[in-house]
Amino acid sequence: MKALPEDQNLLIDLQLIDSAIDHAGIRLAKLPEREQIVAIHKRLENTAVELAVIETELADVAIELRRSEVEVEQVSDRMAKDEARLASGSATPKELEQLQHELASLAKRKAELEDGELEIMEKHESVQKRVNELLNDQVGLKQLEQELNTRLESATTEINKEIESSKIERAALVPKIDTPLLELYEKIRSSAHGVGAALLVGNECKGCNLAINAIEMERIKTLAADEVLRCEECRRILVRA
Repeated sequence: MKALPEDQNLLIDLQLIDSAIDHAGIRLAKLPEREQIVAIHKRLENTAVELAVIETELADVAIELRRSEVEVEQVSDRMAKDEARLASGSATPKELEQLQHELASLAKRKAELEDGELEIMEKHESVQKRVNELLNDQVGLKQLEQELNTRLESATTEINKEIESSKIERAALVPKIDTPLLELYEKIRSSAHGVGAALLVGNECKGCNLAINAIEMERIKTLAADEVLRCEECRRILVRA
């Protein structure tokens, strides 16, 4: 294939633009905020699962605590009635003895219940503390997610502007390149990791960064300036520097 040296040089300009677009696309896809937001979503999911379990536990402990409080109240009421009867002086000596024995038993039972109630209260406080921690974590994570989304939107906007600017520049350049040469470039670029043309600097292809052997270099030197060169290794279009 033959093409004017000017057109071949334009391929390098086009390649620079295409590479800039490709690199911007990679940056766009790999913005750190994306990965961070995914991690936050995972943490929020885990927090929600743990919170559901802990809140269920808190509800159970609250029921247990209320049951313990009722038992203490019942024993206290019974003791108050017995003490009132003792104070009234209306009981017989045998009844007085029974009341005193019952009061002693009730006092012991009340002490046991109050000890148990204290343990339940401490457990309730501990579980409630964990619930509060998880709720605070949710608030903090959601706030961080919002900040990351703002940063992501800003970075995305900037990169998209770069891409759009490069596309406008590309659209202005493409019509200046001979169609067969452009079609060859596009075909190669689609199968060569986005690089269709590269400079030949000395004896090195800047597409694959490999040296061209001496025999091939001697052959290239004999070719006309409008002859389109191809790298023997990567098959990209070679443009003389």
